[in-house]
Amino acid sequence: MRIAFLVNRDVESNLTLNFLLPEIHESTVGIFLSEKVGSGRKVPRMLGQLALIEQDLFNALAPGLIGSSDQVSSGHRFGFAELQQRFGVPVRVLPSLRDPAGLQMLQDAGADLFISIRFGQILKNEALAIPPRGVLNLHSGLLPQYRGVLATFRALLNGDPEIGCTLHWIDSPGIDVGRIIETARVAVEKERSLLWHILSLYQPGARLIMNAIRRLERDEPMTGTSQDPSAGAYYSFPGEDDLMRFTTQGWRLFDREDVWDLFESYGFPLRISAP
Repeated sequence: MRIAFLVNRDVESNLTLNFLLPEIHESTVGIFLSEKVGSGRKVPRMLGQLALIEQDLFNALAPGLIGSSDQVSSGHRFGFAELQQRFGVPVRVLPSLRDPAGLQMLQDAGADLFISIRFGQILKNEALAIPPRGVLNLHSGLLPQYRGVLATFRALLNGDPEIGCTLHWIDSPGIDVGRIIETARVAVEKERSLLWHILSLYQPGARLIMNAIRRLERDEPMTGTSQDPSAGAYYSFPGEDDLMRFTTQGWRLFDREDVWDLFESYGFPLRISAP
Protein backbone atom coordinates (compact mmCIF):
# COMPACT_ATOMS: atom_id res chain seq x y z
CA MET A 1 0.00 0.00 0.00
CA ARG A 2 1.42 3.35 -1.10
CA ILE A 3 0.90 6.22 1.35
CA ALA A 4 1.09 10.01 0.93
CA PHE A 5 1.05 12.36 3.91
CA LEU A 6 -0.65 15.75 3.76
CA VAL A 7 0.72 17.77 6.66
CA ASN A 8 1.28 21.30 7.83
CA ARG A 9 4.80 22.68 7.99
CA ASP A 10 4.92 22.74 11.79
CA VAL A 11 6.56 20.86 14.62
CA GLU A 12 3.53 18.74 15.53
CA SER A 13 3.21 17.30 12.03
CA ASN A 14 6.94 16.78 11.86
CA LEU A 15 6.97 15.07 15.23
CA THR A 16 4.32 12.59 14.05
CA LEU A 17 6.34 11.80 10.93
CA ASN A 18 9.39 11.14 13.11
CA PHE A 19 7.36 8.50 14.93
CA LEU A 20 5.99 6.95 11.72
CA LEU A 21 8.60 7.05 8.97
CA PRO A 22 11.14 4.67 10.52
CA GLU A 23 8.48 1.97 10.19
CA ILE A 24 6.71 2.89 6.95
CA HIS A 25 9.11 4.96 4.84
CA GLU A 26 9.31 2.22 2.22
CA SER A 27 5.55 2.53 1.71
CA THR A 28 5.53 6.34 1.73
CA VAL A 29 5.53 7.98 -1.70
CA GLY A 30 5.37 11.62 -0.69
CA ILE A 31 4.94 14.26 1.99
CA PHE A 32 2.94 17.31 0.90
CA LEU A 33 3.12 20.46 2.99
CA SER A 34 0.71 23.31 3.65
CA GLU A 35 2.24 26.50 4.99
CA LYS A 36 -0.37 27.35 7.63
CA VAL A 37 -3.66 26.30 9.19
CA GLY A 38 -6.66 28.60 9.04
CA SER A 39 -8.10 31.18 6.71
CA GLY A 40 -5.41 33.76 7.34
CA ARG A 41 -7.55 36.05 9.45
CA LYS A 42 -5.75 37.89 12.23
CA VAL A 43 -5.47 35.96 15.49
CA PRO A 44 -4.80 37.41 18.96
CA ARG A 45 -1.21 38.33 19.71
CA MET A 46 -0.87 35.63 22.37
CA LEU A 47 -1.71 32.92 19.85
CA GLY A 48 0.84 34.41 17.50
CA GLN A 49 3.49 33.67 20.14
CA LEU A 50 2.48 30.02 20.13
CA ALA A 51 2.62 29.86 16.33
CA LEU A 52 6.06 31.48 16.47
CA ILE A 53 7.34 28.44 18.38
CA GLU A 54 5.37 25.73 16.58
CA GLN A 55 6.06 26.93 13.06
CA ASP A 56 8.30 29.97 12.56
CA LEU A 57 11.05 29.12 15.04
CA PHE A 58 10.92 25.41 14.22
CA ASN A 59 11.26 26.00 10.47
CA ALA A 60 14.05 28.52 11.02
CA LEU A 61 16.09 26.14 13.19
CA ALA A 62 15.35 22.77 11.60
CA PRO A 63 17.49 23.24 8.45
CA GLY A 64 20.49 23.70 10.74
CA LEU A 65 20.04 20.13 11.95
CA ILE A 66 20.84 18.51 8.60
CA GLY A 67 23.98 16.45 8.54
CA SER A 68 24.46 16.01 12.28
CA SER A 69 26.62 12.89 12.39
CA ASP A 70 25.51 11.67 15.79
CA GLN A 71 21.77 12.36 15.61
CA VAL A 72 20.78 8.77 14.92
CA SER A 73 22.77 7.28 17.76
CA SER A 74 21.55 9.93 20.21
CA GLY A 75 17.90 9.43 19.25
CA HIS A 76 17.33 12.99 18.06
CA ARG A 77 14.47 13.84 15.75
CA PHE A 78 14.75 15.22 12.24
CA GLY A 79 13.33 18.26 10.45
CA PHE A 80 11.46 17.92 7.16
CA ALA A 81 14.53 18.25 4.94
CA GLU A 82 16.45 15.70 6.99
CA LEU A 83 13.51 13.27 6.87
CA GLN A 84 13.59 13.52 3.09
CA GLN A 85 17.33 12.99 3.00
CA ARG A 86 17.38 10.10 5.46
CA PHE A 87 14.33 8.15 4.28
CA GLY A 88 14.24 9.08 0.60
CA VAL A 89 10.66 10.38 0.79
CA PRO A 90 10.07 13.51 -1.34
CA VAL A 91 8.83 16.52 0.64
CA ARG A 92 7.06 19.22 -1.38
CA VAL A 93 4.90 22.26 -0.73
CA LEU A 94 1.46 21.64 -2.21
CA PRO A 95 -0.10 24.51 -4.17
CA SER A 96 -3.69 25.46 -3.58
CA LEU A 97 -6.01 22.57 -4.33
CA ARG A 98 -8.23 25.07 -6.13
CA ASP A 99 -5.44 25.06 -8.72
CA PRO A 100 -5.45 22.03 -11.07
CA ALA A 101 -1.66 21.83 -10.58
CA GLY A 102 -2.17 20.97 -6.91
CA LEU A 103 -4.61 18.19 -7.70
CA GLN A 104 -2.26 16.90 -10.38
CA MET A 105 0.60 16.69 -7.88
CA LEU A 106 -1.52 14.51 -5.64
CA GLN A 107 -2.63 12.38 -8.59
CA ASP A 108 0.94 11.92 -9.78
CA ALA A 109 2.06 10.61 -6.38
CA GLY A 110 0.20 7.39 -7.11
CA ALA A 111 -0.80 6.87 -3.47
CA ASP A 112 -3.40 4.34 -2.40
CA LEU A 113 -4.05 6.18 0.88
CA PHE A 114 -3.76 9.81 2.00
CA ILE A 115 -3.09 10.58 5.65
CA SER A 116 -3.78 14.15 6.78
CA ILE A 117 -2.13 15.63 9.87
CA ARG A 118 -2.90 19.30 10.62
CA PHE A 119 -3.14 19.93 6.86
CA GLY A 120 -4.08 23.53 6.17
CA GLN A 121 -6.36 23.09 3.15
CA ILE A 122 -9.88 21.69 3.00
CA LEU A 123 -10.00 18.57 0.85
CA LYS A 124 -12.81 18.85 -1.65
CA ASN A 125 -14.39 15.93 -3.47
CA GLU A 126 -11.87 16.09 -6.34
CA ALA A 127 -8.98 15.47 -3.92
CA LEU A 128 -10.88 12.92 -1.83
CA ALA A 129 -11.54 10.83 -4.93
CA ILE A 130 -7.85 10.40 -5.79
CA PRO A 131 -6.65 7.66 -3.38
CA PRO A 132 -8.52 4.36 -3.83
CA ARG A 133 -8.16 3.44 -0.12
CA GLY A 134 -9.47 6.82 1.06
CA VAL A 135 -8.25 9.66 3.27
CA LEU A 136 -7.53 9.43 7.00
CA ASN A 137 -7.16 12.44 9.27
CA LEU A 138 -5.58 12.73 12.70
CA HIS A 139 -7.51 15.39 14.61
CA SER A 140 -5.91 16.71 17.79
CA GLY A 141 -9.14 16.65 19.74
CA LEU A 142 -11.86 14.25 20.81
CA LEU A 143 -14.69 14.01 18.30
CA PRO A 144 -17.46 14.89 18.07
CA GLN A 145 -17.01 17.08 21.14
CA TYR A 146 -14.31 19.33 19.70
CA ARG A 147 -14.32 20.02 15.97
CA GLY A 148 -12.21 22.80 14.47
CA VAL A 149 -8.93 24.34 15.62
CA LEU A 150 -7.12 24.28 18.97
CA ALA A 151 -9.32 21.57 20.45
CA THR A 152 -6.80 21.08 23.27
CA PHE A 153 -7.18 24.73 24.28
CA ARG A 154 -10.95 24.31 24.46
CA ALA A 155 -10.73 21.11 26.49
CA LEU A 156 -8.41 22.72 29.05
CA LEU A 157 -10.57 25.84 29.18
CA ASN A 158 -13.63 23.66 29.82
CA GLY A 159 -11.95 21.86 32.70
CA ASP A 160 -11.85 18.43 31.07
CA PRO A 161 -9.81 15.83 32.99
CA GLU A 162 -8.54 14.34 29.71
CA ILE A 163 -7.57 15.57 26.27
CA GLY A 164 -7.36 13.37 23.23
CA CYS A 165 -6.94 12.87 19.52
CA THR A 166 -9.15 11.14 16.98
CA LEU A 167 -8.34 9.22 13.82
CA HIS A 168 -11.23 9.45 11.38
CA TRP A 169 -12.04 9.15 7.71
CA ILE A 170 -12.45 12.25 5.60
CA ASP A 171 -15.34 11.23 3.39
CA SER A 172 -16.79 14.67 2.66
CA PRO A 173 -15.49 18.25 2.54
CA GLY A 174 -16.98 18.92 5.99
CA ILE A 175 -14.47 19.68 8.76
CA ASP A 176 -13.88 16.91 11.34
CA VAL A 177 -17.20 15.17 10.64
CA GLY A 178 -16.07 11.84 9.13
CA ARG A 179 -16.49 8.36 10.56
CA ILE A 180 -14.40 7.78 13.69
CA ILE A 181 -11.94 4.89 13.68
CA GLU A 182 -10.22 5.22 17.06
CA THR A 183 -9.34 7.74 19.76
CA ALA A 184 -6.47 8.11 22.22
CA ARG A 185 -6.60 10.00 25.51
CA VAL A 186 -4.02 11.74 27.71
CA ALA A 187 -4.61 12.85 31.30
CA VAL A 188 -4.55 16.60 31.89
CA GLU A 189 -1.69 17.85 34.07
CA LYS A 190 -2.63 21.20 35.57
CA GLU A 191 0.97 22.26 36.15
CA ARG A 192 1.87 21.82 32.47
CA SER A 193 1.25 24.28 29.63
CA LEU A 194 -0.97 24.22 26.55
CA LEU A 195 2.02 23.53 24.29
CA TRP A 196 3.04 20.55 26.43
CA HIS A 197 -0.48 19.13 26.25
CA ILE A 198 -0.69 19.61 22.48
CA LEU A 199 2.64 17.91 21.88
CA SER A 200 1.70 15.03 24.18
CA LEU A 201 -1.01 13.91 21.73
CA TYR A 202 1.16 13.10 18.73
CA GLN A 203 2.92 9.96 19.89
CA PRO A 204 -0.39 8.25 20.75
CA GLY A 205 -1.80 9.78 17.55
CA ALA A 206 1.01 8.15 15.55
CA ARG A 207 0.09 4.81 17.14
CA LEU A 208 -3.50 5.25 15.95
CA ILE A 209 -2.25 5.88 12.42
CA MET A 210 0.10 2.89 12.55
CA ASN A 211 -2.69 0.62 13.79
CA ALA A 212 -4.94 1.76 10.94
CA ILE A 213 -2.26 1.22 8.32
CA ARG A 214 -1.62 -2.34 9.52
CA ARG A 215 -5.34 -3.08 9.51
CA LEU A 216 -5.69 -1.81 5.95
CA GLU A 217 -2.67 -3.85 4.88
CA ARG A 218 -4.41 -6.94 6.25
CA ASP A 219 -7.62 -5.93 4.43
CA GLU A 220 -9.52 -5.78 7.69
CA PRO A 221 -12.83 -3.87 7.58
CA MET A 222 -12.39 -0.37 8.96
CA THR A 223 -15.60 1.50 8.24
CA GLY A 224 -15.59 3.51 11.47
CA THR A 225 -18.43 4.93 13.52
CA SER A 226 -20.58 7.74 12.17
CA GLN A 227 -20.68 10.96 14.18
CA ASP A 228 -23.87 12.52 15.47
CA PRO A 229 -24.00 15.86 13.61
CA SER A 230 -25.87 17.45 16.53
CA ALA A 231 -23.24 16.46 19.11
CA GLY A 232 -20.31 18.61 20.14
CA ALA A 233 -19.40 21.95 18.61
CA TYR A 234 -17.17 23.54 15.99
CA TYR A 235 -14.57 25.95 17.36
CA SER A 236 -12.65 28.63 15.53
CA PHE A 237 -9.56 30.39 16.87
CA PRO A 238 -10.00 31.66 20.45
CA GLY A 239 -10.68 35.35 20.91
CA GLU A 240 -9.21 37.74 23.45
CA ASP A 241 -11.96 36.92 25.98
CA ASP A 242 -11.24 33.19 25.68
CA LEU A 243 -7.53 33.80 26.22
CA MET A 244 -8.22 35.99 29.24
CA ARG A 245 -10.35 33.25 30.83
CA PHE A 246 -7.62 30.71 30.03
CA THR A 247 -4.91 32.68 31.83
CA THR A 248 -7.25 33.59 34.70
CA GLN A 249 -7.71 29.86 35.31
CA GLY A 250 -3.95 29.57 35.74
CA TRP A 251 -3.11 28.08 32.35
CA ARG A 252 -0.08 29.13 30.31
CA LEU A 253 0.35 28.84 26.54
CA PHE A 254 3.91 27.56 26.96
CA ASP A 255 6.78 27.47 29.42
CA ARG A 256 10.44 28.09 28.76
CA GLU A 257 11.18 24.47 29.66
CA ASP A 258 8.75 23.32 26.96
CA VAL A 259 10.69 25.17 24.30
CA TRP A 260 14.06 23.95 25.56
CA ASP A 261 12.92 20.34 25.75
CA LEU A 262 11.30 20.46 22.32
CA PHE A 263 14.28 21.82 20.43
CA GLU A 264 16.81 19.79 22.36
CA SER A 265 14.90 16.69 21.21
CA TYR A 266 15.88 17.76 17.68
CA GLY A 267 19.52 18.12 18.65
CA PHE A 268 19.46 21.91 18.82
CA PRO A 269 20.74 23.11 22.22
CA LEU A 270 18.94 26.23 23.41
CA ARG A 271 19.93 26.18 27.05
CA ILE A 272 22.79 28.45 28.01
CA SER A 273 25.16 26.64 30.32
CA ALA A 274 26.63 28.49 33.24
CA PRO A 275 30.35 29.25 32.81
